[in-house]
Amino acid sequence: MSVVLGKLIISFFLSLINIILLAEKEKFNDFFSKNSNLAILGSWLASRVLPFAIVYISLSYAVKSDVIFFYDTAKLALEGMIVYRDFWQPYSPLFPYLNAITLAIVDAPESIIFLMMIYELVAIYITKALVSNKYSTFYIVLYLTLPAPFIFLIFGGQEDIFLWLFIALAVWYYKKSKNALHIGLVLGIGIVCTKILLIIPIALLLIFSKQRIKILSGLLIVGIPSIAIMLYLVGEKILAPLQLGDLPFAPNLISVLSPFIGGVQPGSKLLNWGGLLIILAGAGYYLKNLKPYSESSLLIFAFILTNMITIVVHKNSLPNYLYTILLPVIYFFGESFKTKQWVLMIALNVVGSVHPSLWYSLGGKYYDSFNGLQALNVLEYVLQYVYLGLCIYFVYFFSQISAGKISTTLPKD
Repeated sequence: MSVVLGKLIISFFLSLINIILLAEKEKFNDFFSKNSNLAILGSWLASRVLPFAIVYISLSYAVKSDVIFFYDTAKLALEGMIVYRDFWQPYSPLFPYLNAITLAIVDAPESIIFLMMIYELVAIYITKALVSNKYSTFYIVLYLTLPAPFIFLIFGGQEDIFLWLFIALAVWYYKKSKNALHIGLVLGIGIVCTKILLIIPIALLLIFSKQRIKILSGLLIVGIPSIAIMLYLVGEKILAPLQLGDLPFAPNLISVLSPFIGGVQPGSKLLNWGGLLIILAGAGYYLKNLKPYSESSLLIFAFILTNMITIVVHKNSLPNYLYTILLPVIYFFGESFKTKQWVLMIALNVVGSVHPSLWYSLGGKYYDSFNGLQALNVLEYVLQYVYLGLCIYFVYFFSQISAGKISTTLPKD
């Protein structure tokens, strides 16, 4: 429980910084806009590198969470073992080999976290290159001080920002070349480097894009040889990433409904594929009304909406997915937020930062009933409702933006 308390204190402290930044937005923005690189790099050093040094070098904090798994699989990759055939991991085939590069330099789990910090910094600069306005640097600094990205990256070493990096890179390359084939090429590389989860927004992109043939061609140029190589090396084990869908996480609609129906069987394929269909249908419903239409905005909204709806409806979702979309949400939609949205977004960050540790500390499982629940279990269960309520609100809010009912700044094709 000390970890939960520690994350809560850090979240409140960072929330206070968020509030101060927003309250004095014009004063801070005046300095940030005149000193953009200094503000971004300075904020990144202060909010990422310095805490990293304090936590893992000065305090010798033991690396936890998924980082240990990333480290172990990267070590196996470094030894020349073949992913899926010689060792299991639920990520894309190149993911452990990319992690192995940093272990060749510094053989320690902490180096994986530092690598994720570099990914985030690269993603920030690519995002900034997509569109620029008066408050561009301000919103990047604000993002860097949000509780959820800080907690998930520094203490969890989460790789989710890696997905957005490829989405942003695809948009950037398309803006530069004006050739939708390049969207498919970049996203194809992203699929083999990150998570199979990236396929969901790509599927919607292909459904609603006016240049789907070119995008699909780019995907196939990368995908066909990649699948052929993997089938040759590992055969049917190429489907290993799908096994992650058998694991239950919280909060989501399934986890909150579980005690009402006497428990949920985590390995249910119906829940997996049913959740996926709801994600596609829900995001598709909003994307068909996209205004104004552009390939860039379509990809960005497909990415954000599918991830937000996944958090709500799929049993395999957990608050880490919030980290996946926060950079584009804050950067592109920050000017669309009023006081209400900022209050709710900060609250979402605090609950999302703390809940996973509380849930895992209480056993990390779904409740079969309400009988015998202790005070902490009740608190954890209530937080699930709070988190889901906030997510549902933002799904609605982003859908209003995608329909052109709320103005925002997005990159033009």
